[in-house]
Amino acid sequence: MRTIYINTQTLFNRHDTVIFLTVGEEKGAGLFLLTGPEDMVTEVGPWVSELLQGKGAGKAGCYQGKANSLVKRAEAADLLREHICKLTAGEE
Repeated sequence: MRTIYINTQTLFNRHDTVIFLTVGEEKGAGLFLLTGPEDMVTEVGPWVSELLQGKGAGKAGCYQGKANSLVKRAEAADLLREHICKLTAGEE
């Protein structure tokens, strides 16, 4: 088993970076965390939770929860990428 230590105060308090973190077996239950710009996390967090058949909640740019199935983890990541691309295109 490998342990990774992260300074969460520095990493997760950056509101210009999107982080999607999951822990668990590919076909089993697990945990998820989504951080980033508050408006994006508020909008996309529930969709990620639904894709992972989970429950979650969030505030201040951080959405976390329990996933009953991580099978659609890649779909959730794709959803985030698409949303980020739309946001980025809108800024130009």
